[in-house]
Amino acid sequence: MMFTALASSSHGNAYIVSDKETRILLECGVSHKKLKELSGFSLSQFAACLVSHEHKDHAKAVHELIKDGMTIYMSEGTADALETDCVSIIADMEQFNVGSFDIVPFSTFHDAAEPLGFLIKSRADGDVLAFATDTVNLRYKFPGLNILAIESNYDKDILERCEKIPEKRKERIANTHMEIGTLCDYLRTLDLSACREIHLLHLSDANSHEGHFINKVSRCVPAGIQVTAACRGK
Repeated sequence: MMFTALASSSHGNAYIVSDKETRILLECGVSHKKLKELSGFSLSQFAACLVSHEHKDHAKAVHELIKDGMTIYMSEGTADALETDCVSIIADMEQFNVGSFDIVPFSTFHDAAEPLGFLIKSRADGDVLAFATDTVNLRYKFPGLNILAIESNYDKDILERCEKIPEKRKERIANTHMEIGTLCDYLRTLDLSACREIHLLHLSDANSHEGHFINKVSRCVPAGIQVTAACRGK
């Protein structure tokens, strides 16, 4: 299985998951035109799009993709917030299938209507990927992971020192996004013996440091795992 970040920031999020048989989009938080440009594919080559929640930087192109005839999966709360009923409704811990992928949605913790992450297993190559963004923490352990793509938004010390951000916004960030220390604590609880890649998602422009985050995560996971920061895609 391959995980590719097209865009990963508060300006927009979009990712590709593919194996030998199926290609899907995770998120569509950039314009329809940019999504086509970034992906390098005709959008008809994607079997579906999974949307984690309704915020614009994750769902901007939803309505255009619906017009294209793409199958879109999201929670009922997300669909209601986006005011659309032309999607496939999914729910926490209820497995569904897209091509060669078996997918289990799971609840995340964010200020959205009914946000979800996704555990994806390929029947083509056996790989397992967990995807979770815009969440303050996670409660699941995900045994047998090969690829982890996970929120790594900010550093609390950098946030506290940032004078450009109002206190109210700082409070929202702290209550809705994952801090690098929280991520490292979470990673230490996982069995990552089969993991080969960790992708750090949604790094804040003002309150993160890519090199520091990669080094910090690399030090708390088994040697040999490739840790990268997802392309911001501006």
